Amino acid sequence: MLNKKMLLLATGFAGAMSAGPLFAKDFSYTYVEAGFADVEVDNNDADEFYAGGSLALDRNIFVRGSLGNLDFNRNQEFDTVSIGVGHPMKMSDRTDLVASLDYSFAESESTNSALDDIDIDTLTGGVMSRTWLTNNIEGNLSAGLAYQDVDGDSDAGAVLGAGLRVYIVPQFSVAGKISRSFVGDYDTDSVGINARLQF
Repeated sequence: MLNKKMLLLATGFAGAMSAGPLFAKDFSYTYVEAGFADVEVDNNDADEFYAGGSLALDRNIFVRGSLGNLDFNRNQEFDTVSIGVGHPMKMSDRTDLVASLDYSFAESESTNSALDDIDIDTLTGGVMSRTWLTNNIEGNLSAGLAYQDVDGDSDAGAVLGAGLRVYIVPQFSVAGKISRSFVGDYDTDSVGINARLQF
């Protein structure tokens, strides 16, 4: 199923790249956003809702954070908090490369007495490209390395992602994103959408 998602995303990138002339414009790093994702961890499905934002301190650094909820179908849910810092670097008139470091904390609340409550700490360092494919479509590719501690058991692995963002008006956009995490014993797949208001 993931291969089909990747094929659809690649088709979207190709179509976007073939449309219209491009004009140089800067990316914003000050915004608020909210989103939903369908998450699959070792064949266990969950729904994720989150809201957050980013604040550019100047052209070279921004801080960001989010609050969320990850609800599994097996009567276990996680409250999530994420904070991070990023450094955008202008590579061309159309592309920024963003280096980032993020820390996230997830705490489970189980309504099933057979399931243990779980605390998960994750530190992720990564890079993401932001590229204007057309005048109102942005393409993203990301890769990172995550270190995760689950109740004292630690592991590390890669995190990969890709997405498309469509600007309805210059300040408001919607996006679709897919990602895959290879941290720990179980791979995690995520397919999500979000809406963003930038300033």
